Amino acid sequence: AKSVTPAVVANNKVYDGNTNETLSSLSLTGVVSPDVVTLTNSAAGFASATVGTGKTVTAIGLGLSGAQALNYTLSAVSATDLADITAKTVTPAVVANNKVYDGNTNATLSSLTLTGVVSPDVVTLTNSTAGFASATVGVNKTVTALGLGLTGAQAGNYVLSAVSATDLADITAKTVTP
Repeated sequence: AKSVTPAVVANNKVYDGNTNETLSSLSLTGVVSPDVVTLTNSAAGFASATVGTGKTVTAIGLGLSGAQALNYTLSAVSATDLADITAKTVTPAVVANNKVYDGNTNATLSSLTLTGVVSPDVVTLTNSTAGFASATVGVNKTVTALGLGLTGAQAGNYVLSAVSATDLADITAKTVTP
């Protein structure tokens, strides 16, 4: 049987927490024209699921099919290509606490959450400051959390859709004793 060389082309993907990969093409070098022989595979994957560029993708379980497949043998039972895993975008959200008028715009947050994190990844939203737009008494006043960031074991696999987030909260009048 004539030896043929397998080749694969891997697709880039957005981080999804797993090593599974799809191939955009499978090809063979050395098939005699007009023979009909195609390359098949059972699986393809990255060595690790983490974000990176130029990562090796290995296609395994290669085989041959087609009318003249029995006239050929594969030179290798696997093939590799390079592809990227890019960071997944996550959306930050904050919940601001109401407060009693104290003359400043400082705000406190009762929660910081992220939408889009792949389970069971550990990624936490952090912030440096939060504040009301003004210090005056009012209902449904905008509170902006600034300096948002990500921490946690898998934080490097994600990117924030925004570096700030807003919520609405009240500043109520301060009670004074005459």
